[in-house]
Amino acid sequence: VTTFGGRVTRVEPPKLLSHTWEYEGENSEVTYELAEKGDKVQLVLTHRRLNSSDEVLSVCGGWHTHLAILEDVLTGSTPEPFWKAHTRYEALYESRLEL
Repeated sequence: VTTFGGRVTRVEPPKLLSHTWEYEGENSEVTYELAEKGDKVQLVLTHRRLNSSDEVLSVCGGWHTHLAILEDVLTGSTPEPFWKAHTRYEALYESRLEL
């Protein structure tokens, strides 16, 4: 079981939430921002203070996978298996970010 710690650093209901992400000696920060876009809601997720290119790739791939699964669940689609998607997204970010 993977666990992490953290504390809430900023709350602006119902539009913004930030918290620290403490995992395996790393201490970064995640912010979720919601904005109305017509009849939909836009989610902007920002993960700051990442310490290495490996961490950036893992985090990018992980968040992209989790958000893709969330979108599939919300739209009634069948999500792609997590690790298959994560591997594909990590490779995509490695290419885009030239890491």
